[in-house]
Amino acid sequence: MAREIKIGQIGDYLQDRVELLLRTTVLETDKRAKEGSPVDTGRFKVSWQIGENDASGVPAPEGDYGNTLTPPKGTNYIPGQERLGNVYSVHNNLPYAEPLAQGHSPQADAGWVDAIAKDMQAYVDSNWRKISRES
Repeated sequence: MAREIKIGQIGDYLQDRVELLLRTTVLETDKRAKEGSPVDTGRFKVSWQIGENDASGVPAPEGDYGNTLTPPKGTNYIPGQERLGNVYSVHNNLPYAEPLAQGHSPQADAGWVDAIAKDMQAYVDSNWRKISRES
């Protein structure tokens, strides 16, 4: 259903809607990466970070973290404050992150990270169509 928006408010309305989509996409990607992570000590799972215009960040120190789902961790921004014009990355800087993403664990199939990325693209496409119909 279309909304009545004054012409002078269209830009702000669309920016708000797209930033909401950006925010939910970043946070959902982080959640899915953590949920799909193979767990031995849990260090890999808790080392996922979200970067704004940056993919640096220090992984969690060695230790036993269990299988808990941790809140989003930003390396240089506050989670939930995503804005258009920035580039966001969901990343894991542990030295063994890439082998785990390629399936070097019996707990996760090869390509599981790529599958999340593909699913998130479909998520964005679907939600963008909703925004377009509602605008």
